[in-house]
Amino acid sequence: MLEIGTQTHPLPHQDALYILLHRNQVLVESDNQFLTPFTHFQPNSKMSAIYCGQWLGQDIFVCRFESIPKGFSEIGLRELLFLQDQHNYILLSRAHQLSTWDRDHQFCGRCGSPMKEKHAAEHTKICPSCNLRHYPRISPCVIISIRKDDQILLARGPQAPKGKFSNIAGFVEAGETLEQAVAREIREEVGLEVTNIRYVSSQPWSFPHQLMAGFFADYDSGEITPAAGEIEEANWYPIDNLPHIPNSATISGQLINQHIEHIRGTKTP
Repeated sequence: MLEIGTQTHPLPHQDALYILLHRNQVLVESDNQFLTPFTHFQPNSKMSAIYCGQWLGQDIFVCRFESIPKGFSEIGLRELLFLQDQHNYILLSRAHQLSTWDRDHQFCGRCGSPMKEKHAAEHTKICPSCNLRHYPRISPCVIISIRKDDQILLARGPQAPKGKFSNIAGFVEAGETLEQAVAREIREEVGLEVTNIRYVSSQPWSFPHQLMAGFFADYDSGEITPAAGEIEEANWYPIDNLPHIPNSATISGQLINQHIEHIRGTKTP
């Protein structure tokens, strides 16, 4: 399990393990192994190593390469994440988010000065000219499983393959509570009003820096009206006859399965 502390970040060293990235792909050896010993690759001066924390007592770093080292192959982050258990999922997500932060904050967003130095014990860059701190970006989102009797609402966006459905989800707006975001997103995307909104769980979603907050909600009123350009299909599905849904590595799959169990547990015999 990943341990995230506030101690001074160590420098890269030979006893650590490394997660190697090339563009938005993960570099792996045999059997999709993504934790790489120092001796298995050739470090270079352009390889920016970011400390992620400790994994089973070993320091973990993430590095971004401009070319693929010999002996490695690429695999998409999304594909690799779905092959992991929850602990590996969290580790990979954190590594990718920290590497994205380092890549995207090369210059100060206020004054444009180069951001070459990192804080010794925090993941932050401090501008040498104006002292503005740049932390890893985290974008809060809500994702909701909605119940109507013994059915749940599932939808498909324009980018999703036909036949594959998921939950309603969207970003939280500035000045908005999570519960307000739940009600607004459902109203905007499918034209429904909901009640009994309650938090369930959360999951980092590193595409590139979302934090998904999962909720249950109950149908209150309205007819399904898919938002043009946002939702291709949306329907109520009986819990015993669902279409293709995301796997249980994702918070969407977890929410759906947990909601099904909850509905079954509250049904009148």
